[in-house]
Amino acid sequence: MNKILLALIILGAGAGGFLTARQSTTQLQQKANATREAWVVQTQLLAVAQSDQAGLREHIRKLKHALAQSSAVEDKGLWSALQTNRAGQLTPELRAGLLEELGFNWQSSEDYVVVSKETVRDIQITATKDGKLTDIAATVLAMTPAERAEVEGSIQRLRTDFADWASSHVERSEPKGEVVAQYTLPSAMSLSNNFAAGVFQAVGKERAELIVRSAWDRLRRVIGYDWDPWTLIVKRHGVGDEQRLEFETSSPILTNGPYSLSDHAVPRAFLPIFPNGWADVAKREGFELPKESQEK
Repeated sequence: MNKILLALIILGAGAGGFLTARQSTTQLQQKANATREAWVVQTQLLAVAQSDQAGLREHIRKLKHALAQSSAVEDKGLWSALQTNRAGQLTPELRAGLLEELGFNWQSSEDYVVVSKETVRDIQITATKDGKLTDIAATVLAMTPAERAEVEGSIQRLRTDFADWASSHVERSEPKGEVVAQYTLPSAMSLSNNFAAGVFQAVGKERAELIVRSAWDRLRRVIGYDWDPWTLIVKRHGVGDEQRLEFETSSPILTNGPYSLSDHAVPRAFLPIFPNGWADVAKREGFELPKESQEK
């Protein structure tokens, strides 16, 4: 009886060990299959990547071949210059060749012609007239309506600011000897700098330089002032029994005059101070004007 029980125990233990071993084998086989499937997938991805790499190499080879052929154009000077310089630095001959190759010439369009920024600078277009931008300047410089409004606003502000500045900054000197009146406007570079800064902010540095350069000349004529210190001197000269009044204007580098008060009006730069002309000067300084000068 004991022998039979011992045999059954041994047989049961062996069956349990067999089942455990079989389960472990099955799990290992499943892991091996999963690893193999992952390896197959990675191998396939590697093959695709290698195929793509080969395609890219072939594409690069073709591009290099095409580039080599493009560089062998007849005008080797133009090609060489384009590789080493900006278009604005080309010689006139090479620039003309480039525009011809691109089809940018007088005959290529009924409405447009392409020129360099350097050419626009050399033309020196008239940017302003009567305190506003000219239509030509606004078109050539590709200005938006908002940009144009800002620039014209800066121009108008400069004219207004100058009148206010002149009235508050004019310097009077006491009459002495033959000098019956002397007034000096100091340097107004701060006004010109503010104007330039406003235009720069509106349209950027390149276009602002073209506008400001042209606007200075126009505004200088309108205002009658060149931003450097400017002095107005009125003198009385005796000619026989007659007294003649003359004036001159001077800057650090230039003196104009003398001019007769009878023949000339108050210089424009001083009109914000003397809006009624010589009559205001005479009234302030206490001298009498010739009759023919009272309306100037």
